[in-house]
Amino acid sequence: MEPQDFIDLSMFFFWFAFGVYSTYWFFGFFGKKVRFFALLTGIVLQLTSITLRGIAIDYFPLTNKFESFASFAASTFIILLIYSRVESKTYRIILYGIGYAFLLASLKFPKGLSYAPPLMLTIWYPLHVPLSFFCYALWTSSMAAGIAWFFSNRKENVPYTELIDDGFLYGLVVFSISMIFGGLWGYVAWGSYFLWDPKVLWSVIVWFFYATCIHIDYWSALGGAKRLKPSLSIIGFLIMLTTYVGTSFFSQSSHRF
Repeated sequence: MEPQDFIDLSMFFFWFAFGVYSTYWFFGFFGKKVRFFALLTGIVLQLTSITLRGIAIDYFPLTNKFESFASFAASTFIILLIYSRVESKTYRIILYGIGYAFLLASLKFPKGLSYAPPLMLTIWYPLHVPLSFFCYALWTSSMAAGIAWFFSNRKENVPYTELIDDGFLYGLVVFSISMIFGGLWGYVAWGSYFLWDPKVLWSVIVWFFYATCIHIDYWSALGGAKRLKPSLSIIGFLIMLTTYVGTSFFSQSSHRF
């Protein structure tokens, strides 16, 4: 098969997944099993689409904005699948809505072949980027739980604060590993572990922000620190969006692909 054949097949699976994701707006209000398998089907179809794009270019398929936005959406859906036990419509709607919005946004970008430039041709790139998407998805989960917390009646048996803490902690751990791989990639690609680059600077900012979030429980002077977390989850999401999206569109970052 020619590369274009793989792309055509990949787009077939993408649109198939898109259709399944769209039906989730309906199935998402049914029982756990129904919505779990509806979401799982969409994820499997989309991962198949991503794999076929990788086969087409013979490299890791995250080399343009279509693939970037679609892959972040997939990461968000995977996190929702992991937390499918959570019985909160507000949480599900927000988290799924963010993923679906990025999936829609990906359609605005060219969907053809995009071969990796020389600076991407290192093992550190495919180790760095997917981890970044998963930590962004975890922080998005925290934000969804934070907003749901504000709208809850406090009598719901939903562990919103635990969801927020999980996103803070696991997101920071994954992001820390991603930054290590990113530094190694930077050394191979640009000859330096650190650059005065907007993407890198905002990555440092978002790391310190979430590192602070997971330590406020031990800051006795704050008193009711737990009540701050829903607000911090929303602020963190905005900082994360600036790091992920803002630096790619509104700066001269070397990470603009």
